[in-house]
Order: sequence, then structure tokens, then C-alpha cells
Amino acid sequence: MSKFVVYNGVVLPENEVRVSPDNRGMMYGDGFFDTLRSYKGTFLLLEKHFQRLLETAVFLGIEVRFGFQDFKAKILELLEANNLIDRDALVRTQCWREGERGYASNSSVSGWLSTCKEISTDFKPAKLITSTTRLTPESSIPKAYKFSNGLNYIIAGNEAVRSGGDDALMLTTDGMVGETSIANIFWIKGSAVYTPAKDCDILPGITRNLIIDLIRGTEGIELTEGRFEPEHLKEAEAVFCTNSIREIIKVESADEVNFNTEHPIVESIKGSFADFKAQNLH
Repeated sequence: MSKFVVYNGVVLPENEVRVSPDNRGMMYGDGFFDTLRSYKGTFLLLEKHFQRLLETAVFLGIEVRFGFQDFKAKILELLEANNLIDRDALVRTQCWREGERGYASNSSVSGWLSTCKEISTDFKPAKLITSTTRLTPESSIPKAYKFSNGLNYIIAGNEAVRSGGDDALMLTTDGMVGETSIANIFWIKGSAVYTPAKDCDILPGITRNLIIDLIRGTEGIELTEGRFEPEHLKEAEAVFCTNSIREIIKVESADEVNFNTEHPIVESIKGSFADFKAQNLH
């Protein structure tokens, strides 16, 4: 069976998709994307993912061709077409601006493409390598959106892999802990959990925000958002990362420093997340 995608609202075999050569996403990275996880045809916080898509489109001045219910229906149709409705899957939606060449454009015409693939749920603890590639400052480009041009994350991620790591720990231009190339980061000292604040040039992820809410609702655990030097993280007892696909990813090490991957606070947070997910998959 052919692999199917959703192209501009129509489910098609992948080999029938014809993208315009005036695809400004390809030429300039003029577009955005979002990734989310399907839990056997149900979703966690799908409305928040759609809202982020809408807000990014508004910021870039790109049209949105569908509402939330249409978006969800097409994702389900896509999963059915690829025989993934009963499996865990990654769903990625990509949008780009159609139009003329040149950096400036008054076009709001969009192209949309959604794809999916089955994912494993067996995520091993990660090894982080501190990258020499720094995060793009908020003053240069808003960090709340997932723009198509992610070259600094690609460079950082490749650097980590070449050094024997699984992911890159990325710092701000003034050397503060920011995020990894694919996730937000948290660490534990005593009964306190720490995470970089939004002004550390991070993407404030949907799962990050949920984890913060869960921690703040847990008695006996203190959460601190702030600006931290890498040494603060490397003095931690345990470290974990978060994103919408892998949920909570334990961190085995950062550079040459090892962490406890069975820390009771991490296990407690994972349990709170699992309870929330069980009640909120739709």
C-alpha cells in the first residue's frame, strides 16, 4: 500500500503530491511546523498544538485553510489511511508560503502538508553534549513558534552525535542553559526542580508547560524558573527533558557528568504525567 499524506486538505498517496517550485518554505524557510503524538487515535492537548499553529500563521501573515475540527478529522483520516489508527504515531504538519522569489513578500497563500509515522515508545535515557552552537536570541526571532528554518538546531544536533551523544545541550549567547536541540530541560537538586525561564531563548513547549503545572500542584516539590549557568545543571542529582513525542526523557549524562536515572522525584513527575494523560486523551 502507498504511504498517504494530507496535502492542502486532501488525503493523497505520497507519490502523487506535487509541490510548487514557488515554495518559499523550501527556498527561504518561510513557514512553520508542529509535531504531535497520536496515542492510538487519541491526542493530548491537541487544541494547544492547533492554537500554536494558528498563532504562528497570524504572526507570519499566512492563511489558515481549516478550523480545529477539520484539522483533527484530517489527522484521523491520515492515520486510518496509513493503518496507524491503532498504533502510537508521530504526526507532523508543515506550512509554507507560496509566492514569488525574494525575501520580502506580500503573499498570504499557503501550502499545507501533514505526514505521519509509527514511533517506538521505548525511549532510552539520553546522553547530552554541550554544543558550541548557541541559541538564536529572542530579540532576533520570536521563540514561541516552530519556524521551518532550524539550522542552528541541526548543526547542534549533528555536533552532539559526532561527539557520541544523543542530543545537544544548547546555551544562550551569554552562556546560560537554554534547551536541547529537541526538548526543554529540567534538573533536580534536593527537593527542588529547576528549569530555564522563557527569557533564556527557549521554545516554551506544550509539554514543558504541562510539566510545570503538574510540579506546582505537587506538595513538597519546589519549582524554580530562572537563568542558570551550566555548572548549576551539572551539580544536579537528576536531569530530564520534555517534548510532545517522547514526553519525559531521562538524562543519563551531560558531557562527562552522570546523573541518577531512577530519581524518586523524576518518577513522581512521570506518574503525575501518566495520571493526567489517562484523564485527558481525546
